[in-house]
Amino acid sequence: MADVTNAPKIKKADEIGNGISNREAKRRRRVSASAEDRRYLRRKALADKVWPFFRAVILIGLGFVIMYPLIYMISCAFRDRADMSDPTVMWIPRHYTLKVIAETIDAMDYWKTLGNTLLLNIGCSLVQVFSCAITGYGFARFKFKGSKLLFGVVIMMILVPPQVISLPLYTQFRYFGIKGLFSINLIDSGLTMYLPALTANGIRAGLMIYIFRQFFKGMPRELEDAAYIDGCGPFRTFVWVMLPNASAALLTVFLFSVVWYWNDYYVSSTFFTDTKTIALMLTNLDNELKMNLFDDPTVQISPRDQIVWKEAGCLLSIAPVLIMYVFLQKHFTEGIERSGIVG
Repeated sequence: MADVTNAPKIKKADEIGNGISNREAKRRRRVSASAEDRRYLRRKALADKVWPFFRAVILIGLGFVIMYPLIYMISCAFRDRADMSDPTVMWIPRHYTLKVIAETIDAMDYWKTLGNTLLLNIGCSLVQVFSCAITGYGFARFKFKGSKLLFGVVIMMILVPPQVISLPLYTQFRYFGIKGLFSINLIDSGLTMYLPALTANGIRAGLMIYIFRQFFKGMPRELEDAAYIDGCGPFRTFVWVMLPNASAALLTVFLFSVVWYWNDYYVSSTFFTDTKTIALMLTNLDNELKMNLFDDPTVQISPRDQIVWKEAGCLLSIAPVLIMYVFLQKHFTEGIERSGIVG
C-alpha cells in the first residue's frame, strides 16, 4: 500500500509530469481544498508577505540603536566647531575638517600613548592568557585537596569588584619585597600590571580561568592518555597537546583580555601617575585640551564646542579595537561558540 504521507508529493509530481504549470497546479489544489484549508493558506500567504517587512524594520531599528553612538561620533569628529551651533546640521557636517582630529591627537600625545597602551595591553594579555590557561587546565584535569575551595576563590574573583582589593594591592606594590630585607617601589611601573597577569590575577582573570576550565573539561581524555604513553609529563602534555587543540578558547580569551585592558581606567589610575594610557588620556582630555590648545588650564570652553574634541578622542581610542575586531570577527564568533560560553 502506498505511503499516505507522500500522496501530495506524488500528486504534485504527476501534475508537473503531465505538463501542468506550478500556478495551475496550485489553483487546482486550492479549489479542491476545504474551506478551513483555504483560510489557513490565506493566513500563511499573508504572513509570508508581512513578516519580512516587520523583520527588516526590527533589524534596522536595533542596528540603528546599536550603531547610533558610533555614527554620531564619526559625524562630530569630522565637523567644524561652528557646525555644533548650527541647528540645521544634524548628521552630515556642513564643513568637513581634519583639524579637530589633529588637535585631539596632539592633546592626547596619541602615538606615544598608543605605544604605551599596546605595550601594556598586548603583553599583559599574552601573559594572562597563558597563566589562566594552565590554571584552568589544572582545575579541569587534576583532583587535589582543596581544589573545590580554590575554585570557589576563582568564582569570588568574578563576583568581587576590584575596588575591594585595590588598597591592599597598592600597599603591596608600594613596599614590594621582603620585610626586613629589602623594599622597592613598583608604583608607576609596568610590573604592577604584569605581575598580577603572570599569576592569573589580572583584570577579569577569574572569568578567563572559568572559560578555560569548561573548555578543557569538554576535551577527550584520550589525547592526554596517548601523550602519557609516549612519555610526556603533565606540563609537556599541556603545552604540546592541549594548547594546540584549544586555539578557539585561546583566541576568545585573548580578545576579551585585550578589550578589558584597553578600556581599563580604575586599575591604571590606581598604579600609574606618569605613565600614559588611552583610557587615562581620554578621561583627562578636557585638561589636556586647555593646556595644549589654549595654554591656560583655567580657560572656559563651551560644552557644545567640547563635544567635537571629546567625540574625536573617543573615536581615536576605539579605532584600534575596531580594526582588530574587523579582521578577527569570524574567529572571535567561532571561538565563543566552541569555548563553552554559549549553551
